[in-house]
Amino acid sequence: MRIATISCSIFLGVGCAAGQAVEMDGFTLEKAKTEELLGKLERRAAYDLGCPGPELKYTILAVHDDAGPDMPKQVGVNGCERWATYTMEFIPSRYGPGNDETGWRMDVTGVQTAR
Repeated sequence: MRIATISCSIFLGVGCAAGQAVEMDGFTLEKAKTEELLGKLERRAAYDLGCPGPELKYTILAVHDDAGPDMPKQVGVNGCERWATYTMEFIPSRYGPGNDETGWRMDVTGVQTAR
């Protein structure tokens, strides 16, 4: 996983409260949540692609960029000559405002293989 830690500045907003942000594929993301979400994605993608987690490479394609810190929303994963695109799915919380994550969903194209 290519994650580089960057220092916070006034321009990073809420994500700097914890003092940590990461830069990936041109996006500035909240470090702890990004690591948590990509950890869950690694388990899922390793199973789907039939490829060990350490051999997987990730490309952040889109982020959730609402009022809070940015988090991965859509991620391309490739490894072992296979690739897939995953989107984080959310459902409304019944315990108050906000959303609960439901996990990563593979896009309808499924697993692609090298030709």
